[in-house]
Amino acid sequence: MCNGSFSGSRKNGKIYSNQPKRKQSRVKFIYSYTTHQNERREGLTISAPNRDAAYSELNKRGIRPYKLYPAPGLWNKMSAIGGRGLAIVVLALTIGVLVSVALTQHKELEQDGDVREIVSGAITSKVRRQLIGDQGFIEKGIRMGWSDVFEHEGERFLASFAIPGVPATVRTTNVAALEEALNRKVEAKESDGMEARQIKAMVEGMKDELRRFVAAGGTIEQYGRRLVARQDEEIAIYNRACNEIEQASKGNTDKTELSELVDRRNGELRRMGIRLIAMPEVSD
Repeated sequence: MCNGSFSGSRKNGKIYSNQPKRKQSRVKFIYSYTTHQNERREGLTISAPNRDAAYSELNKRGIRPYKLYPAPGLWNKMSAIGGRGLAIVVLALTIGVLVSVALTQHKELEQDGDVREIVSGAITSKVRRQLIGDQGFIEKGIRMGWSDVFEHEGERFLASFAIPGVPATVRTTNVAALEEALNRKVEAKESDGMEARQIKAMVEGMKDELRRFVAAGGTIEQYGRRLVARQDEEIAIYNRACNEIEQASKGNTDKTELSELVDRRNGELRRMGIRLIAMPEVSD
């Protein structure tokens, strides 16, 4: 269930998830966490070979980040080249070419940073949240990709990413389907129950998020990739919390300490809109 971080690619107009192979020495990550005094620390950085290594290093420091993502910027681009490769590039290119490339990258990264701020901010927004109501109806909707609520593919795709931390059933669509979705407004029917009305409202909110993303300089294709990455990160965070609590319940942790751990992890999950973890049963 825990698939780590994914990015999306595009072939023949399709947006789909894959896991590209990257050769990186170290990557700069930005993370945020909550202290034991319930104070939020945001925008901190750490360098590590990958996300799992960064999370492991933070755990060693007693830090449990609720947000951890690669930092946008030239640092990570150059770090991916490696020291020897960078030296060859520097020797091969003229100063004029280097300046031109640097200016182009800076302009692109500034734009990407603006867009990233909009989308990463939405990870804790009220647009996406857990549904309340008939769990049977909700589970069926998730399992069927909400095909019983939405007629069009683009809206089913957005609905599959509307509930934080829930594996998306419809992970593939095309740009044209999302463009069509933006030009439509889903109306609630008289026959719709509370659950259907909620998911429709959430999808309309995600359309607004997509419009802001495009207005800030992003593309529909980029938005689709980031939906996949955002959802997979939420699932990974949930699974890590589950595993930590499960291991603690099997160890020598007493009920009070275990309850405090569950409360801390649920506080982090609640801020991200992810479903909470029940207190495990432990023997006296």
